[in-house]
Amino acid sequence: MITLSETYVLSDPHGRDVVEKLAPERLLHVSEVEKTVRYFDTFDWRLYRKGLALIQTGSTVYLQRIVDGEYPLVHDQIEMKQNLEGRFWWMFPEGELRDTLRDALSIRALLLRAQVEQKVCGFGVLNTDEKTVVRLFLTHTSTENGHVATLALQSVRGYERDFENLRRRFMKLDIAHAAEDVFERVMNLAGCVPGDYSSKLNLGLNRDASGREATGEILQCLHDVMRQNEAGIRADWDTEFLHDFRVAIRRTRSALSQIKGVLPKDAVEHFKDEFRQLNRSTNRLRDLDVYLLEEETYRALLPQSLQPGLDAVFSRLKSERRRALNDMVQVLDKPEYLDMMNSWAAFLQGVQSRGGKGSAIPAIALARKFIYKRFKQVLKRGQAIGDDTPDEALHNLRIDCKKLRYLLEFFASLFPKDKMNKLIGYMKKLQDNLGDFNDLSVQQQELMAYLNEVLSRSRRTDRLLCAAAIGGLIARLHSQQQVVRHEFASAFATFSGKKNVRLYRDLFR
Repeated sequence: MITLSETYVLSDPHGRDVVEKLAPERLLHVSEVEKTVRYFDTFDWRLYRKGLALIQTGSTVYLQRIVDGEYPLVHDQIEMKQNLEGRFWWMFPEGELRDTLRDALSIRALLLRAQVEQKVCGFGVLNTDEKTVVRLFLTHTSTENGHVATLALQSVRGYERDFENLRRRFMKLDIAHAAEDVFERVMNLAGCVPGDYSSKLNLGLNRDASGREATGEILQCLHDVMRQNEAGIRADWDTEFLHDFRVAIRRTRSALSQIKGVLPKDAVEHFKDEFRQLNRSTNRLRDLDVYLLEEETYRALLPQSLQPGLDAVFSRLKSERRRALNDMVQVLDKPEYLDMMNSWAAFLQGVQSRGGKGSAIPAIALARKFIYKRFKQVLKRGQAIGDDTPDEALHNLRIDCKKLRYLLEFFASLFPKDKMNKLIGYMKKLQDNLGDFNDLSVQQQELMAYLNEVLSRSRRTDRLLCAAAIGGLIARLHSQQQVVRHEFASAFATFSGKKNVRLYRDLFR
């Protein structure tokens, strides 16, 4: 039988009087525990978005469902004395908790999101036979910003009617409300807002907005994403800070290039150049991140006897990454970068008072025009690609697809959500194919360059094993690339199918 449980936020911050009003003559004080509670999540709140919280109290670590509160626990507890900040899912002992973290966190690191002090008092409500029929847990959570009191009612098997009677009596007291937001309240006490960061463009553009107003809102959102990721790049918590930073730069450049006639032309050209140079400074570090993230995949492509030949490759890449990270941090710390971002922020603040000749045109009209034009270009390029078309054509199509995807995301809120989700879904499948093809091409080029270096510098014994491993890996990657190339026709046929084309025409033509 399922245990019944409900949690309430108390109007009285102390709460003991509430417990005594519920069952003044049949209450047994069972336990009292004081503890420091630390909450961990990724920078983009991946656990929170799945309704989970990772908690460490002392050396005990566990996951709980946010909606249920403290009781019941839903995953096995583990003992870890180490600070969880900066840890990845693979740093946890094997078990249910690690498996859940793997699915939720992917390659993101845990960060400390809140630390609070808690006092938990446990009570048992007794019947006339002196048996516990309901358990109560009164929790006081406090920080220097304030405190909140909650009361959890938990049924005992076989006494569900007593639980319901007590719950009804409790609600008649009118001194609490259902605790649907306890987690959010605790986070707010600690000075943070769950879900306050997302790399996605969750814009809610006004359908009556002008092109200038909508463009300003898009660019401001992207500016905020860049600034929010700077600290994570410097601290090197995980590779996704740089990734989100780069995507925000690319989206900014795309918005400046594609949403024409809305902003002053001289300012557009100036900032396009600034962001082009900034993006270039991130390229090497991101390339190295991608290679290192693929290390286990690369090794798995080779026979076990050849895998040691990659040791020197990844040792070199790790050393180069340390230098590239240092270079990236220096870029962020340079006065030129800070001046540019301050100048960009000032421009965005005053963007509504400036504009190009098309700045007053409704944003929805501009969106239809730009999206449909880019869609026709993607169709034209894709239809021209055959089995013998040079690889460069797929690279150009990939760039056009990225530009179309950005436009769809910029203006998604101006059109029906279900239809835009379908368009972006079709777009993503084609992009995945083109992206895989490009990645495999770049990886082979990088390995060929390193192979030439190995052949010219390494000792003979090291050279032979390393060359054999790199050669075998290049062959496997080339084989994979051919498969991906062969799958392009199917991916593009889906994208250019009648349903998708009709949807673009209905929405944008």
